Amino acid sequence: MVEELAGAGPEAAELIRRLGLLEKLRTAPGFLGHWSGTTSTGYRVVEVWDSAEAHQAWYDGSVKPNLPPGMEPAPPTYVDVILEARPS
Repeated sequence: MVEELAGAGPEAAELIRRLGLLEKLRTAPGFLGHWSGTTSTGYRVVEVWDSAEAHQAWYDGSVKPNLPPGMEPAPPTYVDVILEARPS
């Protein structure tokens, strides 16, 4: 899953921590990993999940209820992982 938060900055990560979402994320069913950081246009989130449905359930139950009023992030892009490489 890749999500672009246009106009956001490092405060996006702080908000995730402050709301306790990081700890909930670590134990979410189907969650495998999270990487995020600033870009020239905002903040990018990359996560690996067992399925798009597992991510959507997490988002709907944990993230969406905590969004600031009026904030509607762009929908995520789901990418099927074809190749994975890890350090040996």
